[in-house]
Amino acid sequence: MVACKSFKQLVDARDKDLQDSLTGDKDSRERHFAYVCLRPKYDVFKIVEFDEPLPEEYRPYSTSDAAGKPVSSLQEMLAFPHGEGKPVMQLMDAQEKWYEDHDDFSTYQFGSVYVESWETGILADYVSDFGKWRRPSPQGHTHSNEDATFESAHQWLAHFNEANANQLSAVNDQKHPRISVGDTAVYVRYSYKNKSNDDTEYTLNIQRSTGRFTESFVATGIEPFEDSGTCMSFKY
Repeated sequence: MVACKSFKQLVDARDKDLQDSLTGDKDSRERHFAYVCLRPKYDVFKIVEFDEPLPEEYRPYSTSDAAGKPVSSLQEMLAFPHGEGKPVMQLMDAQEKWYEDHDDFSTYQFGSVYVESWETGILADYVSDFGKWRRPSPQGHTHSNEDATFESAHQWLAHFNEANANQLSAVNDQKHPRISVGDTAVYVRYSYKNKSNDDTEYTLNIQRSTGRFTESFVATGIEPFEDSGTCMSFKY
């Protein structure tokens, strides 16, 4: 497998970019996860990596202060950054709706998930999205043992638009991936420009227990195709 050879060369060379992706911040107490998905027939691999917050970092959700006044948060702007072509009012509406969406039976923390593309042993591209980590509220003074889950802001936005007649479709940014991390699987979907300058819709699914993954590629004028293989998992 060509991609495996390139990965081994990078490991043997102690490539800093690769090491940082696999181990995360070694001084952090948060658990770092990295899934290295080697494409079987090509010198290409993907890395999906993230830090899972510590149980004590989760907090009950509140969008107001002790006096009941609304709290504006930097998290809102990180979720949907301003950019060209985004109507300001719709953008602010999306930020507010995303930030306030929660339930009273869960605790939350914020974070990002990163997806890297390595080609012929070179870091060719990466995308990321900001979102919410969620876990059930602790009972009494103990923390829940259930696994945390993650939903990126643009994954939330896709679900919101599906349920509300594309009310906030103008805010959607195809460069930001739709990502979810569950206790059993990781899901990634985003668009990128191919060599013909057309949009390719890319989807990656990873089964966390076995590392098995599937990829799909859909583009105008090209027959859709899929690939599959096995990811190596790294936990620190």
